Amino acid sequence: MDTGATVTVYLGARPNTPKVWTLQRAVGKLRTPGPAWSYVHTGQHYDPRLGAGLCEELELRVDRWLRCGEAATDAEQLGRLCTLVEQDLDRHPAGAVVVVGDVNTTVAAALVAARRGTPVIHLEAGLRSPDRTPEEANRRIVTACADHHLATTAEAVAALRAEGVPDAQVHWVGNPMAECHLAHDDPAADAAVLDRLGLTAGRYVLATLHKPAALSHPKPVLDVLRDLAAAGLPPVLPLHPRAAAHLVDRGLLDPGLAERVLPPQPYRAFGALLRHCAFVVTDSDGVQEEAAAARVSCLATVPGSAREVTRDCGSTHFADTWLELPTRRIVELAATRPARRPARWDSRVSDRIAAALDDILPALPQRGVHPRAERLAYR
Repeated sequence: MDTGATVTVYLGARPNTPKVWTLQRAVGKLRTPGPAWSYVHTGQHYDPRLGAGLCEELELRVDRWLRCGEAATDAEQLGRLCTLVEQDLDRHPAGAVVVVGDVNTTVAAALVAARRGTPVIHLEAGLRSPDRTPEEANRRIVTACADHHLATTAEAVAALRAEGVPDAQVHWVGNPMAECHLAHDDPAADAAVLDRLGLTAGRYVLATLHKPAALSHPKPVLDVLRDLAAAGLPPVLPLHPRAAAHLVDRGLLDPGLAERVLPPQPYRAFGALLRHCAFVVTDSDGVQEEAAAARVSCLATVPGSAREVTRDCGSTHFADTWLELPTRRIVELAATRPARRPARWDSRVSDRIAAALDDILPALPQRGVHPRAERLAYR
């Protein structure tokens, strides 16, 4: 790759932030200086607690901030993000683009870069789900756009191979979110968080709800949380502001649950809540990952998931195995913490990312026409 070119990384939502933290650690371990790196936040999560505040807490380098702002629909947000990324690449040409995860920023940046003929590297590639969720659509689009795929699991590697991605373009690096979580495990700081919130380790349930599908039919999960509270395991509910407003507007949060709602938590505080809860109840794939990294049991509120590997290691129990159980059996199911983490979900993910980038970057096209761009002569 032309050493005068820049590698531009796009992030935009809370789940991207710990992954980019590990990526930045990896860039510091590259064998050769290579190209310059630039980090751009699209503003997809415009609430400071989910965007700028989180980046500041993790001391993430961000070179440019774009202004996506609030959008009325998912399609409007995606269109706005594509426009912002294209304008950014016009002003700041890149020799390659790195995207992380499966949020709308990920698919927008990958799609725009690919159509311009700019090489795309995808961190957290190959995750697949049997459900046709927005995230699953994003993953498949990004795979079609990407030139190199940094996979989190052996299953992701197998999925990419089955879809015809050449082995030379796939690198099994492990889970970047796991390394970030493990690096911020601080018992003294954790104790201070629990003390501030009046919580006792092992005597509460950490619960999150944010996906549209979960918010459309939240009653079964909220009923379980009420039953757990009555059994002596009250929930702690850090909610996205939109999710909290939705539940309040529909009258689904009775006073007992409403008083357990917290605003979005800083990264370290959320990690403390996760590490010391009795177990987790969540609709978030990312929280499933963090629970597996922390070796905490997790009750996922969806029947299928892209994080099947967390079931295999004994961390996650999907809704088809627990949602209809009596409260006593739910507690018994989640009582045993998993004995192991998934393979390569450790503190060496950044080492493996650095090794992969040391192979990838010198082989990327020089400035000029990327092979893909030759097929886009209509531009």
